Amino acid sequence: MPENQTNSAVNSIDESNPLYLHPSDHPGMILVSKQFDGTGFGSWKRAMMIALSAKNKLGFVTGTVTNSSNSDLWQRCNDMVISWIINTLAREISESVLYVQTASQLWKELNDRYGQANGTKFYQLQKSLCEISQGNSNIASYFTKIKCIWDEISSLYTIPPCSCGTYQEMVKREEEQRLIQFLMGLNSTYDAIRGNILMMQPLPSISQAYALLIHDEKQKEIHPATQSFTEASAMHVQNQSQGNSYNKPGDLKKVICENCKKPGHATNKCYRLIGFPKDFKFTKPKRFAGTTSTNDNLNFKEEMHKFDVHAMNAGTSLTSDQCHQLIQFLHNTHLANPNSRSSFQSPNVTTIKSANFAGPFSEEATSSW
Repeated sequence: MPENQTNSAVNSIDESNPLYLHPSDHPGMILVSKQFDGTGFGSWKRAMMIALSAKNKLGFVTGTVTNSSNSDLWQRCNDMVISWIINTLAREISESVLYVQTASQLWKELNDRYGQANGTKFYQLQKSLCEISQGNSNIASYFTKIKCIWDEISSLYTIPPCSCGTYQEMVKREEEQRLIQFLMGLNSTYDAIRGNILMMQPLPSISQAYALLIHDEKQKEIHPATQSFTEASAMHVQNQSQGNSYNKPGDLKKVICENCKKPGHATNKCYRLIGFPKDFKFTKPKRFAGTTSTNDNLNFKEEMHKFDVHAMNAGTSLTSDQCHQLIQFLHNTHLANPNSRSSFQSPNVTTIKSANFAGPFSEEATSSW
């Protein structure tokens, strides 16, 4: 066909015709943002079918638009669709399908290579579906993750519709099963709203349950401080009721001990009966300080008297005046430092003998005490 006739034929084609190409269409156009690299074929296939349908070129990949009398126009559109598909493929995959003649053959080859439903893929999807849970995600993110798995499973196994009611029953049962899976993965903070959803008769759809959960999530975000304050107040009251039976400040003043007749404690907590603790601080000083000091002086005189007797029995070369001066010196030293009494001990008779003392003490020295 001459070029002028081809241009006139293109201009005469209606926009609803699959052979029509918009002036903005070109071979370098990328229809979908996600590039297919061998994984996620179901989602890529679905995106490509939507884009080709929007361009009114879906019949080229399904095989419904075949070569007709306008062979040049058909070949032009066919090459354009092949270019659009190759642009969304990874380099390794695009090189393997570069020499395919028609768009329908290219589509069939990709579908045969990557779109076959196999047991391994179905097993992986079912395992991911069982292990998925909300965790730290919000309701929207959790629902998006689980819905992606549902859609991929649906792309592997599709139920053909029928005129009887079996198809509708199977679809309803599948939706109820997915609702239970969605509720099972929620965190424990949504136990109340989950119980309310399960008690509904009949069970709501997934969209209705999702809307209820989103509403409950927003309510928790609005009133977090009030709930925390209420829980803290309840725990405080419970601890007070368990730890002390007197909750009011005036109750302790009304309690009087039957043992010591003092207010502020009961008989079973009286220190005079159960004993004072080690770190208890007495408010009044001890009354035995002067008596202790007097007893210390008496004990010191008794020890010095014993020393005098031992010296007399052992024999010493000191005179009575010297002994009297020595005893007086020791006595004054003790009065200046009373705490040193614990280090003073009566001298041993054997030690006195080893000093080679001669002569007994006189009675005046002994009686000076």
